[in-house]
Amino acid sequence: MKIAILTCEKCPELAPRDKHLLPLFEQRNIRADVIIWSDPAIEWSAYDGLLFRSVWDYHLRPEEFNNWLNRLAELNIKTLNLVETIRHNQHKFYLKELENKGIEIIPTVFIDKTEALDLSVINSRNWQRAVIKPAVSASSYLTTLFDISDRQKIESEYQPVAAQRDLLLQPFMTEIKETGELSLVFFNRKYSHAVIKRAVQGDFRVQAEFGGEHQVFNPEKEVIETAEKILSLIPGPLLYARVDGLLKNGRFVLMELELLEPDLYFDAQPDASDRYVDGVGALLG
Repeated sequence: MKIAILTCEKCPELAPRDKHLLPLFEQRNIRADVIIWSDPAIEWSAYDGLLFRSVWDYHLRPEEFNNWLNRLAELNIKTLNLVETIRHNQHKFYLKELENKGIEIIPTVFIDKTEALDLSVINSRNWQRAVIKPAVSASSYLTTLFDISDRQKIESEYQPVAAQRDLLLQPFMTEIKETGELSLVFFNRKYSHAVIKRAVQGDFRVQAEFGGEHQVFNPEKEVIETAEKILSLIPGPLLYARVDGLLKNGRFVLMELELLEPDLYFDAQPDASDRYVDGVGALLG
């Protein structure tokens, strides 16, 4: 079997946290080439499957990325996760669909692309601070935390963004600062492990590139079952899934469902990498 592990131009040799996967594939007689997704010279049909990993610039090149996804679909190239799943998950308005199906998400105002950005909706809500971000975003790209007293300033700053992109507006959830953000990782729809992520003092972003740290977390059975219920609403095979949320009065509340290029925190579970690699063989074999 020959597969391509997809990365981006700024990370041409694969993310350091994923490099350990290569010998694991080799042990299973699977040839794994590290390929930049945007490389026009690649013959994609030469591979038995493509694995989405560090395609970390997709949100900066949305039209090019979606045209490429369309090409893979036309060529009937096998991908993990599926092209349809990737296409849908990149735009965070999927949260509205999940909410309509009974999933509890953090309060969210979904703002369609507009030439007249108006954030006055927060005046009628009991929010002290809010977060605004594009619906297609990664690694806190164009994400801002602000006091509601600065609403008009944010409107002005984000108007050029709103003219080009859909936006999400959410209250800042104090649970993120007090207890952290929870990530549950699944391989082939089976629960694998979880971590709790915390931002450094003075920041709200939990990503490692902003100094955020994570540690192993053992969620209650009810939390895992809630994550499983969320995934049950997603059609098709899922090699990997990361369900991000917070605990509010003991309930798991969804923040994001990561099905495209998430950190899978392989370091949090000794055999997590093996389960991931075995899942590739099972789904492509």
